[in-house]
Amino acid sequence: MRARRRRELFPTDHGLTARMFTAAVMTPAVLVAALGAVVVFAPWKVIGAVGIALVVGTYTAVRERAAAVQGREVEPSDAPELHAIVERLCVVADLTKPRIVVEDERQPNSWIVSLGRGHSRLHVTEGLLERLEWSELEAVVAHELAHVAHRDATVMTVVGGPGAVLLGGGARVIRGGGWWLLQAGGIVAIAIGWLSSIGTRALSRYREFAADAGAVSLTGNPAALASALMKVSDGVMAMPSKDLRAVAARDPFHLLPVARRHNWRSGPPLPATHPSLQARIGRLERLESRLQAAR
Repeated sequence: MRARRRRELFPTDHGLTARMFTAAVMTPAVLVAALGAVVVFAPWKVIGAVGIALVVGTYTAVRERAAAVQGREVEPSDAPELHAIVERLCVVADLTKPRIVVEDERQPNSWIVSLGRGHSRLHVTEGLLERLEWSELEAVVAHELAHVAHRDATVMTVVGGPGAVLLGGGARVIRGGGWWLLQAGGIVAIAIGWLSSIGTRALSRYREFAADAGAVSLTGNPAALASALMKVSDGVMAMPSKDLRAVAARDPFHLLPVARRHNWRSGPPLPATHPSLQARIGRLERLESRLQAAR
């Protein structure tokens, strides 16, 4: 029963599964090949500069991740309805119940922080709780729990972490100025990180589709998730840009992204971390049609 339930949380779309597998394998392969070429052909001072970019990017990423956790953990007595939703879905999905953190933010959104299947933290904002009906909130929680079931945090860290830190670290090295070989190393780090991040973001988009399908498997209610996505999108679009900049570092983990424009200081532009809202709604509508036909 447990194995069957876990299989049901994965997409039955074999094309999507194949694309996820391809992105997960090819992205680190490209990164390793590019770094190998640098080690073989670049001057040792440029190699050292790339290493500096890697260290700087890692430090920055860890610091930003720590700063992003500012909410308060709520107990069942504080939010009984929310805890009841999470508990019921965890029983259905055969998952360990995550800790629940409510963020004092007006923008409606949610995300999961996971260090493994038994060590997760579900974050929801006050704006999300105020905007959604309970059936919609259930669908959003199911989407986040599907990420846990799919081990998305681990996969994305392993596949995308090195490229992300090279991209961010290289940008910081260049902004810091200094010796031209150091600047050259920063450019090389950005180029490798950018190339890796293209594959990482493709994988992220595929896994968002998979989490949507997992949420439908848990709730049997594609319409509720579609409605929640539209309400969250409307809420994010209504927020002033200055209120969203502080949370933009969490964008890849959000139910919907909040960043509105590319910041050239962080490097060259990249594809989106999430599928378009229209694409997600379209898939959910097709799932709704299949469920209706099955009934």
